[in-house]
Amino acid sequence: MPKLKPLLPILSACLLAAAALSLPTGPAVASTIPDYPFVHVTGNTFRIELPDIATIDFQIAAADADPAAARAVIDARMAEVRGLMQKLSIDPDDMQVREVRQGVRKERAADGAPVYELSCDVHIQLRNVANWPALGGGLLGKPNLDSFAADFDLSTMEQVNDDMVTAAIADARRRAEVMAAAGGRRLGPMMAATPDALKKLGTAMGLERDEFRAERRSGRGPSNQRAEDIDRETFLMVQSLKLRQPVDVVFRLENGAPAKARPVRKP
Repeated sequence: MPKLKPLLPILSACLLAAAALSLPTGPAVASTIPDYPFVHVTGNTFRIELPDIATIDFQIAAADADPAAARAVIDARMAEVRGLMQKLSIDPDDMQVREVRQGVRKERAADGAPVYELSCDVHIQLRNVANWPALGGGLLGKPNLDSFAADFDLSTMEQVNDDMVTAAIADARRRAEVMAAAGGRRLGPMMAATPDALKKLGTAMGLERDEFRAERRSGRGPSNQRAEDIDRETFLMVQSLKLRQPVDVVFRLENGAPAKARPVRKP
């Protein structure tokens, strides 16, 4: 035992340090729930808006034993698309074209020569949705155009988003006031709020038209709907936007108002 005396101060210091580390500290220990009475509610708001802008994506493709001939077809179709845009007074800068890609098909020509396939992706932004039937209809009927995808949106979506968040928080407060009153409490200030991203119900609830959604096909990668599979009447319809905005909110609960004294009944 005498040999352990020099080590006692060191052992004591270690034990004190371990005990100190085991004690909860202020910022270091986070509570999983607030340390005050609270109510957690979800508020929601729903709106249907008519879009004022749109986008359309499609592919121009041509195949030939002569790559130059296939490229000439693509250039001709591109000129027709630009002509349609000019007729509708659409800014040429609102069209984006990816670089033309070239590949070789597995199937060969009758004489055994390789068949070259050239393609490019085109994206057109439509700033006036009133031009949609004329633009969509003109593109859908052209040869060598395929893999169509369309989307509708609002130029004022940011303001709509702000308004819907405000309305959703008001809905959350209403729900929280009902819950607080049922428990004999008063609703206090809002302590935390988390808005989910503005969602289109078509995407969130599976109501969006599948023929306009990108999908994965074996061996082909991302692709959109083939032109021959699209219903023309449905394609040319301007789709309304069904929007949903939820928010998660935490309100503090205050003590209820003192109960009023009941009048004494006369005997």
